[in-house]
Amino acid sequence: MGFTSVVVEGILLISAVVAASVFAAAFLTKMGEVKDAFVYSTKANIARVKTKITVVYATYNDSEGFFVVYAKNVGQYEVSPISKIDVYFGSLGKAVLYSYDFDGIFSPGEWTYIEFTGKKVDIWEIGETIEIKVYNSTTIDPPYYVKIVLPYGESAEETFSEVPT
Repeated sequence: MGFTSVVVEGILLISAVVAASVFAAAFLTKMGEVKDAFVYSTKANIARVKTKITVVYATYNDSEGFFVVYAKNVGQYEVSPISKIDVYFGSLGKAVLYSYDFDGIFSPGEWTYIEFTGKKVDIWEIGETIEIKVYNSTTIDPPYYVKIVLPYGESAEETFSEVPT
């Protein structure tokens, strides 16, 4: 009878160690996932806080029939990709979302951009000013309103009334 109970206790001990190992492996795997999610979230929040743009100037191009908005990256992070930026434009209180001109045929309801000094394509570098062209699809009455929303959620907006000729 003594030998049998030793064998049973040994089997129970081995089973407990295996169960504890399985639990520990599952727990450590989940903790790694939580850590990765926390690190990603922290990096995204730091990027959001250190990303800042400002609208410098806006006007209307009579000869080609579109609005021009100059905006500058005054933050500490590059913005990429520029083509993922949302541009809202219109009369104050009636602005609508314009889509990016992906096909290269600039048409009403779209926006595109020009990088003057950037060395990296589709990346709005720190300190760089870009020209955003907005081709309005309907008549827009002043005051004009533009809002630029970055992929991270940061934004800059400006209202302007007079369009210099």
